[in-house]
Amino acid sequence: MTFAEPAFLALVFALGASLGSFVNVVAWRVPLGRSISRPGSACPSCGAPVRWRDNIPVIGWLFLGGRCRDCRVPISFRYPLVELAAGVLAVAIWLGLSGPVVMPARIEQLLPNVVIPFVLQMAFVMTLLALLLIDLDWFLLPDKMTLPLALLGLAASLAIWRTTGVTLEKAALGALVGGGAPLVMGLVYGMLTGRVGLGGGDWKLLLGIGAWLGLGSLPFVFFAGAVQGLVAAALFRRDFALVEPPPLPGEASEEVGPAPAAPPSAVPFRRLHVPFGPFLALAAIEWLLFSKELTRLFGHVFTGIR
Repeated sequence: MTFAEPAFLALVFALGASLGSFVNVVAWRVPLGRSISRPGSACPSCGAPVRWRDNIPVIGWLFLGGRCRDCRVPISFRYPLVELAAGVLAVAIWLGLSGPVVMPARIEQLLPNVVIPFVLQMAFVMTLLALLLIDLDWFLLPDKMTLPLALLGLAASLAIWRTTGVTLEKAALGALVGGGAPLVMGLVYGMLTGRVGLGGGDWKLLLGIGAWLGLGSLPFVFFAGAVQGLVAAALFRRDFALVEPPPLPGEASEEVGPAPAAPPSAVPFRRLHVPFGPFLALAAIEWLLFSKELTRLFGHVFTGIR
């Protein structure tokens, strides 16, 4: 079996989907301060342990009809969706590194140029996927995930720069500008307006993205993240119509009783709180997968203006 055949790509998909299942666990437990390793997966409603056969990515959810085997409470469609997305991303990353051509049968020949970059880039993308979900749920980007992401990016530049083109120098410069520029802009904006314009976790996420993808990726990541965030806020205004981010577990609300909910149309667009992290993460994944095409596209746009 060669490394570009459908059977092998199915194994790559299965690996990615399994990692997606773990991403679901991380996104659920890390904000709550729980261990990501113990106890095993359980139903959030009744606490019944999930059987191994029900824990097969995507297939388990379909086999159960989207409901817990024990209490029959519906299980969110987000779980298989994340697993499916992680599997597709794994295949896309593999093909981006190996190409669609038939590869040598000996994995030792692929180790430095495909396998090691694949493992490291999957770690990067799965971390971004978990951060995306956490920020959507909690308006939170945990330091315990964003800061190690930057350190791992610098280390990865030493291991796979021949494949990615991101040397240690480019990674360090990307981290410096990615984390430093938004931090300075946010501080200046805060001093001028008295409001928070960029979340405290966003610049740390950009620190990690810059370390992994290099300085050249940052204009696209920041611009595409902002545009996609605005589009999402406009399309899904009901979901983002929050005057304040949801409280973390254990935090008491200063209000007595729930505030009356305003219809989405009554909430001014300028007052919508939209988490920026998910769209930065999405743009970073887009750059990782399509940087060559994006460079050609934008290069053609700018040089084609007469």
